[in-house]
Amino acid sequence: MTQAQPKQRRSVAAAGIGTVVEYYDLTVYAYLAVVVSPLFFPSDDPTASLLASLAVFASAYLMRPIGGLFFGRLGDRYGRKRALLVSVILMGVATLIMAFLPTYAAVGVLAPTLLVIARLAQGFSAGGELGGALTYVYEIVGPRRRGLGGSIVALGSNTGFALAAIVVATTSALTSDVQMTSWGWRIPFIAGLPLLLLCLWLRSRIEDTPEFEEAAASADLATSPVRELLSSQSKQVLQVFGLGIAQNATGYMVLTYVGIHLVREGGFSQTAVTWTAAGVIVFVACLMPIAGLLVDRFGSRTMLTIGLLWAAIFAYPAMSLMTGHGLAVAGLAFAFFAVCTPLIQVSTAPVFPELFDSRVRLTGVALGFNLATVVAGGTAAYIATWLIDRTGDPLSPAYFLIGASLIGGLTLLTIRGSLYRGSDLPMADDDSPELAPVR
Repeated sequence: MTQAQPKQRRSVAAAGIGTVVEYYDLTVYAYLAVVVSPLFFPSDDPTASLLASLAVFASAYLMRPIGGLFFGRLGDRYGRKRALLVSVILMGVATLIMAFLPTYAAVGVLAPTLLVIARLAQGFSAGGELGGALTYVYEIVGPRRRGLGGSIVALGSNTGFALAAIVVATTSALTSDVQMTSWGWRIPFIAGLPLLLLCLWLRSRIEDTPEFEEAAASADLATSPVRELLSSQSKQVLQVFGLGIAQNATGYMVLTYVGIHLVREGGFSQTAVTWTAAGVIVFVACLMPIAGLLVDRFGSRTMLTIGLLWAAIFAYPAMSLMTGHGLAVAGLAFAFFAVCTPLIQVSTAPVFPELFDSRVRLTGVALGFNLATVVAGGTAAYIATWLIDRTGDPLSPAYFLIGASLIGGLTLLTIRGSLYRGSDLPMADDDSPELAPVR
């Protein structure tokens, strides 16, 4: 083991834990949507109230491309570490604000206005997190371990989702319906504070990546990363966007919508569904490192193809088993379909940063991925709910998943090179199963 490897593992851990914080804070609102919607958007029509609440959830994602441009420039000009620190601080502050917001009954329209502002701040922050973490890990680990390294970032985001579900479920179980509506919904927002403090401590102790430090030492930094990116590598942005459509659609349907679907269409209790969703998300999170090892062994193209086919083939039959067959069958169908998410997420983790030059890498990843998140991620739950409301078909969200997977597959066909090949790469002198330094 080289002396650098423990430091690299700490750096990768700091990136992953920060992603836990970001996605916990970003997702708590989704799991509380059924409770929060009448508090901030009172209506005689429960569907209208829920759609309004989900629209606010989606509004955060409109800010992600703007945040991606800001944090992309920050990371490409002033360092990956600085971008990672600023993004997690902003997210923590916005989430604490949400914890203490007054409701519509107390201050009228000011309540949803403040809620939207806080969600926009969260979205702005999240715009820099995943691109920053993927870029940082890509540059800090060895060329044959980028699948495993990227899986830590994916593990972090899914762990954030799982923790959000667990905390909301625990709070719901320990409070009555009246208590949950009165003050219990605030607890999950506050509960993220210890994670935030841990993340700040870890990220303040890491070093920047060797690639960035070398570029900074030689003054080889882009003065205008956005302009340079769009003038020379706009095709790669579109490729990240296309793959990101598939990744976001499948990921956010699993992580945010299916729970709502099981309550509204399946008729299961909120508490039982939240625990089921938490269990499935924990299962998905546990698969992330396994998917990372598979990507390192077989390469991104092979594993990404399997993941896209899995999503397209099993979306409809899985959703058909989620209603009318009992919670156990619904949960198993949920878990079976969810296997596509680690395959897709981890396969793309090394591909996204590899598509770009280091001078504009963070900006490119953040812009392409966040545009896809706006289109198919934060809007997934809203689109699925809207489709069912319009068509009357509870299985209609499956067509959204199939279409997104098709877009991902067509995009994959446009990428001839720059696809991570894992074990096909030549072995370096000290390349080992440990996370090794970038060459």
